[in-house]
Order: sequence, then C-alpha cells, then structure tokens
Amino acid sequence: MDDQYQSALALLQPYITDQAGVNVLSYPGTREEFSDNLINLGAQACLIRFALRFEGRLIDLDLLFYIVDIIHTTDGAVIFYSPESRVLDLKMITRPH
Repeated sequence: MDDQYQSALALLQPYITDQAGVNVLSYPGTREEFSDNLINLGAQACLIRFALRFEGRLIDLDLLFYIVDIIHTTDGAVIFYSPESRVLDLKMITRPH
C-alpha cells in the first residue's frame, strides 16, 4: 500500500489544497465527469470496490479519501465519502445572487 499511496499522492498533489486543516481535491472536471470516471473494480471480501480514473490511472476510492477529505468539482459540487458505509455523498454548493 505504501507504493500505491506514494504514487497516488504524487499524482494528486498539484490538485490538493489545505483549507483549515481539511485536504481538498480540486477535481479538474464537473460532477458528471467525476461520475463517468468511477470504475467498478468488482467485489473483494464481499465489498464492491470502486476506483476513480484520474489522468489515465486508477485510484482506489478508499485510498483517495485516505489522502483527501473532500472533492470539489469545477461546477460547484462537493463530494464526501464515508469508508465505513461506503457511500459517496454529493452536495451542490450554490451562492445567492
């Protein structure tokens, strides 16, 4: 896992910012593009595993959210992930006009 972690961190580092102690990944695409890049890796130990295709590589969601806390897309979506429940939570952030 150490090699996978270091490799994923090196790939993601240019897109990660620390905002008040929270690591935020600025995903270079929309929420639809994020969804399109989620890949089902099949079941492992009775759990369905997913990965994100990012710059031509696959990053396991558990590893991704071990590195970052929140993903922010270009269209204002904020994505959270709970490894315990294995649920992605997507919120749209809108600003009042």
